[in-house]
Amino acid sequence: MTWVILFVFGAIVGSFLNVVALRWDLPNHGRVFSQFGGRSYCPSCKVTLRWWELVPIFSFFFLRAKCKRCRNPISWQYPLIELFTGLIFATVPLGMLPVFCFYIAIAAYDARTKIIPDELVYTSTGLSILYAFLFGNYGLLDWFSGPIIFLFFASIWFITRGRAMGFGDAKLGLSIGFLLGAALGFSAIILAFWIGAVVSLTILGMGRLGFLKSSDGLTIKSEVPFAPFMILGVWGAVLFELNILNVLSL
Repeated sequence: MTWVILFVFGAIVGSFLNVVALRWDLPNHGRVFSQFGGRSYCPSCKVTLRWWELVPIFSFFFLRAKCKRCRNPISWQYPLIELFTGLIFATVPLGMLPVFCFYIAIAAYDARTKIIPDELVYTSTGLSILYAFLFGNYGLLDWFSGPIIFLFFASIWFITRGRAMGFGDAKLGLSIGFLLGAALGFSAIILAFWIGAVVSLTILGMGRLGFLKSSDGLTIKSEVPFAPFMILGVWGAVLFELNILNVLSL
């Protein structure tokens, strides 16, 4: 029952994180906190939504993924973020939840815009350092894992002039290193690359086989947001307590 309660609460939080990710790119987004007032509305017809249209996960399927009034499609981002946040709340240590909330908002925003907002990533870094001080039994390498991961991504960004990796990914790597320490942090990054490769190759294959329209599919030169894969890597590393470096050494 504890897992169920945590999942439901997480799904509710995920609904709010969707608001963060979807409203952040309004005009004057630097004043982001002033944009969260007022009731939720359909982004297409601007009609205020009723309570039964706002139930996490359930409402999306009950409405058949369309606004009841204008019949425009509702983004799959809503139930996916709510589901993912619910799973996060049910499976990760409670002390990590504030950081993961920022991670989820970052992943959702990056998936839509290919941009990682500085306000979100800097706050997540601060919370990661706080978590490390309060709960982390860290050695010297653990404290340096954040800067090491940051420099790894920053070097890719610098060498490729931003074509292969964004600088926002480097900032996110700094937060991940402080949150997880060396073993889990490095494992999370390796896992993120594996997940990203599998997903990208799968979409490429589906495009080649005609399951995706050419305009919707990826090409080898397509720009792919990496933050969602990094967050999935972090979750996987925490959930399974991965130490890929030990596994590879075998």
